[in-house]
Amino acid sequence: MPAPASPLPENLRYLCADKPSVAKVCRDIGINHQQFSKYLSGRSVPSPNNLRRIATYFGVEEEMLGGPLEALKSHRAAQCPARRRVDDDPFAAAFPGDLAHLRRYLGAYQVFFLSPAAPGQIVVNAIFLDERSGMVYSRLIETIPKSSGLTRRYTRCDGKAALHADRLFVVDFEAMNQGAFSMTSLVLPHRQNKDYLFGKMSFLASLPRRSPYASNVVWKRMKAYHSPRDLLRTCGFYPADSRLIPPVVRRFLETGQDNARAEDF
Repeated sequence: MPAPASPLPENLRYLCADKPSVAKVCRDIGINHQQFSKYLSGRSVPSPNNLRRIATYFGVEEEMLGGPLEALKSHRAAQCPARRRVDDDPFAAAFPGDLAHLRRYLGAYQVFFLSPAAPGQIVVNAIFLDERSGMVYSRLIETIPKSSGLTRRYTRCDGKAALHADRLFVVDFEAMNQGAFSMTSLVLPHRQNKDYLFGKMSFLASLPRRSPYASNVVWKRMKAYHSPRDLLRTCGFYPADSRLIPPVVRRFLETGQDNARAEDF
């Protein structure tokens, strides 16, 4: 007697019906289209790792993908109120954008920009990009030494990242201090320079009077650091001519030009 057919292909086809195309699903998850088509037809089954990624993308448990279709439909029906809210949200389709491409930029960065709160200086913050449940979330940390030099003041902003048309967008929100948004738009790096991202950042400056402000901004990828605490120790206000500020960063903040020379890096 032949073994019963796995419900996985039918479940996947059901879940994909909510998406614009199977090709977009493959791009978002980061799975080869031809391979995914085999999952849909039942000619192949996902590896445990791919099964987990698929389940995470669709917001279901792995076991549910291999269970009865009716159970999956019931689970999705229970989510209908939340799904309707997503459908009504004009930003629902904005994040994460090209997730497969965006994954290349996960990790930690130093953030360099100018602020009227620190005239004549360069502000250095830290930001972390992490993927959770098919979204990429940002965690921006500003840490400034207090006058005593023995302790530091921390400010945290949480947000989301998206990638569209080879541009990286990050929207952060600071819940404390009356709340404030910041928006960053970055050009993806050149082939010869994969450690720096250049763009614009808009935010509410703490001085004077929480005024809207925009600055050139540079993100520097931090590949080697022992812990987030070590990275946060590099944050603060630096003189514009500090040797700790890379020349390519200083030039872009001043001129908006990223025509870097080899000796800048």
